[in-house]
Amino acid sequence: MVVFKKIKCFEVVFTEPDKVYSGGDKVTGKVKVEVCEVTRVTAVKFLACGVAKVIWSSASQNCKQEMEYLRYEDTLHMEDQATDSDGSVLLRPGNHYEYKFGFELPHGPLGTTFKGKYGSVKYWVKAFLERPSHPAQEVRKKFEVVDFVDVNTPELMCPISGKKHKKMTCLLFPDGHISMSASINRKGFCEGEEICISADFENTCSRIAVPKAAIVAKHTYLANGLTKVFTQKLCSVRGNHIISGMTDSWRGKSIRVPKIKPSILGCNILRVEYSLLVRSFFLFYLFLGLKHLNCQRSST
Repeated sequence: MVVFKKIKCFEVVFTEPDKVYSGGDKVTGKVKVEVCEVTRVTAVKFLACGVAKVIWSSASQNCKQEMEYLRYEDTLHMEDQATDSDGSVLLRPGNHYEYKFGFELPHGPLGTTFKGKYGSVKYWVKAFLERPSHPAQEVRKKFEVVDFVDVNTPELMCPISGKKHKKMTCLLFPDGHISMSASINRKGFCEGEEICISADFENTCSRIAVPKAAIVAKHTYLANGLTKVFTQKLCSVRGNHIISGMTDSWRGKSIRVPKIKPSILGCNILRVEYSLLVRSFFLFYLFLGLKHLNCQRSST
């Protein structure tokens, strides 16, 4: 709520204030106005926006890029409110005035609400109160959007696997090898689900190998023809030490998907991706791409 001189209350209230919206949903609410003295209002205008923005600074230049998902404009009116010939209305103290609004989100794809190190996806509405001989007063309120993906699609139900083999050296002399293979049964997971990992490890070098797995987030920002990448390990599990000449296998080793934002893959300037990293030695790792995380599982 915003309080201005002569204006006691000027705020935006959503019909469902805690709702997380998706493409195609109707966003409704009202703009509430109360005045301290008789006030003439020429118009109450309304704007809804959804914007992806990327920005960072380097030694040589400032990089900035924007992509618009949503833009909706309207002039709001009160029901049963008498207007003058110029369309203005008189608001009187002691009364509560409400201007209703409603608009539909595009069916998509929409970027999920997101805030990262070098960029964001934000959605908000603004109301503008216009009065004669006064600058327009405005109030802004954010709302959240999630672009869910159904993980029951054939593409996301497909398993994914990989293998790697690395010859090791010690003081430039050959020192055996480390090899590993890993697989998961599908590419899409929902928050709180367990990712079950099957993996085999072999160590013939003189050093001890410690197998580990982690969910890694990768944020890619693009602006002015340049790319900025930020990676972060979200959670991890580890296995037993594997000494020289020994092998180990994971059957049923699992890692839980933490509370995270869904993958963002349809934006031209900002991507949020996740991978399962399996590692058995420092700088020796295997990425298994998780196509979508924090998706929506259909009831079928």
